[in-house]
Amino acid sequence: MKIFSFTWFAYNKLRVKAYTFVVRNLFAAWGADSVLEPSAKLMAPNLIRIGSKVTICEHAWLNAKDDRGDGKPTLSIGDGTYIGRFVHINAWQQVAIEENVLLADRVFISDADHNYENIEVPIRLQGDLFKGPVRLKEGCWLGIGVVVLPGVTIGKNAVVAANSVVTKDVPDYVVAAGIPAKIIKQLK
Repeated sequence: MKIFSFTWFAYNKLRVKAYTFVVRNLFAAWGADSVLEPSAKLMAPNLIRIGSKVTICEHAWLNAKDDRGDGKPTLSIGDGTYIGRFVHINAWQQVAIEENVLLADRVFISDADHNYENIEVPIRLQGDLFKGPVRLKEGCWLGIGVVVLPGVTIGKNAVVAANSVVTKDVPDYVVAAGIPAKIIKQLK
């Protein structure tokens, strides 16, 4: 059993390294020692900048779009950031994730929303609407299932509790929780 476990671990590590080696040149920038699981879904990786020592886990979805029309990256992920399984990030104009950010599994982040102003047209056909940039400052931690809505900044070393919905800015060094997320504790 130990031999099987070791063999599987070695195979998986080699598979991830090989995939990362192949796809890294598709990105606007790719930092040293970053890894990307093969099951991750990428939309417009040429608009995504990845720092060094970034981990992007299974089934993460990085979805970039050039709504500005300038061809510059719309999604920036800082050094040492960890992106958990099934994380979904939409970056239509600007999502900036700073260094050493921790995104637990199933986090959703978006700087845009669906347009739904015209009641005569199905929402699906009305297109997307940029609502505001999203910024996750250095060292923040978003728990499992957190949703970050457009136009939000989450502060340095802030913690957002599991399954919270962040609708407004979260300051540095606090714990926020709930729907909508509210500050429940000041960190010292």
